[in-house]
Amino acid sequence: MKRLFVAVLVSEEVKERIKPVVDELSKTGADLKIVSLSHLHFTLKFLGDVDEKKIPEVTKRLAGIAERMKSFEISLKGVGVFPCMERISVVWIGIEDSELVSLMKKVSKELAFVRKNDHEEEIAHLTIARVKSTRNKKELQEFVKRFEKKEFGRMIVDKLILFESELRKEGAVHKVVREFRLG
Repeated sequence: MKRLFVAVLVSEEVKERIKPVVDELSKTGADLKIVSLSHLHFTLKFLGDVDEKKIPEVTKRLAGIAERMKSFEISLKGVGVFPCMERISVVWIGIEDSELVSLMKKVSKELAFVRKNDHEEEIAHLTIARVKSTRNKKELQEFVKRFEKKEFGRMIVDKLILFESELRKEGAVHKVVREFRLG
């Protein structure tokens, strides 16, 4: 069994624009696990533990999606939260474009044989932090309001990546299983 997910990496330029906001987020004093800038990605579909015998079919289907789709540009904008401002568990950056959502839906549909759809997968988002407790909740809420309309720039989506996620004490380690160039 391998713990897998399908993702799109964030460009270096966009990471540079996100960094000062993440620095501000850490100053809130909230109890957070901040995602390392080097790990920033849009999860298109989390597959969970997958039997290794299914991986060839997963890669075949992802290759088919990539073949049929052209690369496209997305605009990253706004800080938001899951599930709501009163009970924040995830802090994320959103996108304005629907093409990434369309890609997510295609990946989700093609790989439903591995894992059925989760509710959060309908919202394209870039997780920047997970909230571990309610410490400094008010400061965290103020941070979200301050950056809810912030623009983080544009980037080209030109490949999908199938990752293996290995859970360790120090956090998850992501290894590329295979990359798929779009169109």
